[in-house]
Amino acid sequence: MYKKNSSCESQECMSFPSQYKKSLLSGAKNSTIRISAEMGKYKTGKIYTARSYAGKNWGVEVRILEVIPTSLGELSKFGIPKRSIEATQKKEGIPLDESVELIRFSLKE
Repeated sequence: MYKKNSSCESQECMSFPSQYKKSLLSGAKNSTIRISAEMGKYKTGKIYTARSYAGKNWGVEVRILEVIPTSLGELSKFGIPKRSIEATQKKEGIPLDESVELIRFSLKE
């Protein structure tokens, strides 16, 4: 169904939490929040190989549709559930006014 890549050596990778794998592979997941060192790393129009933060290749590619600079507290304006914002704030220990990037993507077929 989707083009498989055996490694990230020939192409740049985009890492995701392992619990995202099922929803990403099914096409249900189409956005991600990036903070700190991951900001500015991904570019609109580029294609990246999806993998876990542990480095396991998931065998799909994602195309970056849009990179939106915003703050954690403003993510609700883009349809991000309050629950996800609160979870990110708690996990990362960052304030609501912290700069983040909302990245919208699609699976490359």
